[in-house]
Amino acid sequence: MSGRPITVGIDARSLVGQPTGVGRYVKNLVTHMAGVDPGVRFRLYVPTGDPPDGHLASEMEVRLRTPLLDNAVTWTHMRLPIHLMRRRVDLLHGAFYTLPAFCPAPAVVTIHDITFDMHPEWYTRRARMAFNGFAAASARKARHVLTVSECSRRDIIRAYGIPPERVTAVPLAPDPSFTPVQDPEAVDAVKRRYDLGGKYLLHVGSITPRRNIGRLLEAFAAVRRRAPGLTLALAGRAEAPSPPVEVMIHRMGLGASVRAAGYVRQDELQALYSGAAAVVYPSLYEGFGLPVVEAMACGTPAVASSTSCFPEVAGDAALLVDPESAQAIEAGIWSVLTDGSLRAKLISRGLRRAAELTWGRTARETLAVYRRALEPGVTRMAG
Repeated sequence: MSGRPITVGIDARSLVGQPTGVGRYVKNLVTHMAGVDPGVRFRLYVPTGDPPDGHLASEMEVRLRTPLLDNAVTWTHMRLPIHLMRRRVDLLHGAFYTLPAFCPAPAVVTIHDITFDMHPEWYTRRARMAFNGFAAASARKARHVLTVSECSRRDIIRAYGIPPERVTAVPLAPDPSFTPVQDPEAVDAVKRRYDLGGKYLLHVGSITPRRNIGRLLEAFAAVRRRAPGLTLALAGRAEAPSPPVEVMIHRMGLGASVRAAGYVRQDELQALYSGAAAVVYPSLYEGFGLPVVEAMACGTPAVASSTSCFPEVAGDAALLVDPESAQAIEAGIWSVLTDGSLRAKLISRGLRRAAELTWGRTARETLAVYRRALEPGVTRMAG
């Protein structure tokens, strides 16, 4: 890459606390972009409080004092633009769907998906207020929009009226730490920690309406009647407006066979993925579905939805099923558990597919978008 040196500021608020998918996106993106193009410098904007992931260079961090009423809205639309007015950057990257309403710098925004616009019923009123309108306005304000799949790209272009040449899909990748765990004791230790017994299925991701946990539990209950020793682990926080996961488990009489593990640290996830008989991810809609490729990278077969991004992201490396049919989810799980030939194919194809997706590629393609956004004549949309 060539061109004048530039400074890119990245909204890295998602790195603090308990990072989930967007936090891992920012961490891996910055880690792999650092040093690739000597003409690009980075500033990571993080709140005061707990430090972000130690893999990130501390000299990149710019700590901003959080306002008294700290939330995503005050951070994005007050704290960040005030700082940027005092200490300017060449380009701001809003990595979490939105840009400041008043943005003092040219900007790129990552919109991972637009589920909140397509299915507002899956979100609380507070979440809808945080996203509704802001993502669309940010897409029109940005010089370029990044997203994570062609499926999301088509949705953004259609819903927000963004010219296709201003929206680029750059796929995600599994974290490099996700590889098959070869040490049985490491897997056994995690199984003991979460009381998983022998064979178990795994779902990774926050428990939200789009994750389709009700049908997953219904399918699991049916499978367990044929495999009584099977356990299901749910790794992820329950988030409103989903009913508490314990309520769903109790209502279906699955209290002895489902483990609601809550948030699981990344260093434990590798062993959880590796020890699972299968990862089951029947989400109704995703922008990318990162847990599916993380499972593949760990050598674990995946059962995933046949809708939204999954045919593009997983292809024939996962068993794709109709997410709106508990019977289809059940049949997919049972096939992966009992068909040895199918399991072997999915594991082999999954490892190969995961290897095709690298953060090095994601970093290079993102850097190219930064440069493109700063080319002469590139501006935001009118209106």
